[in-house]
Amino acid sequence: MKFAMWEITGRYAYGCLKSELGIHKFQRVLPFDTSRNLQTSLARIEVLPILDESLEFEIPQKHLEITVARNQGNRNRVETWVQVVHLPTGITVLCDQKRSPMGNQKKALAILKGKLWAIALAQGVNSIAEIQPKRIKDLSSKIIREYILHPYTKIKDLRTNVETTAATDVLNGEIDLFIKAYLQQNLLTSPSQ
Repeated sequence: MKFAMWEITGRYAYGCLKSELGIHKFQRVLPFDTSRNLQTSLARIEVLPILDESLEFEIPQKHLEITVARNQGNRNRVETWVQVVHLPTGITVLCDQKRSPMGNQKKALAILKGKLWAIALAQGVNSIAEIQPKRIKDLSSKIIREYILHPYTKIKDLRTNVETTAATDVLNGEIDLFIKAYLQQNLLTSPSQ
């Protein structure tokens, strides 16, 4: 399993980028494949908020299981990863971005808080204590967008039916078309307040 993590800050970053939450399906011919077979790849995108320090959102210590890396005798390579498990929900976060176990533990707890907050929001509850573990659905388990790069180019968002043939632009990060369509669709379908 390969993964990458980006931390994006800016005005309304989470509100806009949550439109990318889901599975992105790529269909293409790999340039180094001499048989020219069509390859399908899936990329699961998870979008989590970075919670503000002013938000009162604490996880009781008794609900956490924290595992810190132990060096296996190799003094040249120091292991600093930390794994945090939220026992009531079973959600696990592994962090190895920082150079110290304390830094990784702080980052893992921040990611866990973001995940729990997003789940509470999806379930319509006001606190993590009200989260129902049996109702936790993987927030990013649906295919939301198809990237067809062979035999023709087309990128189609399956939720909004917006599509474009400008595959290179989209793969270079120009996704405003999809974000705006998703936000407009949610605005139209959300109940008025």
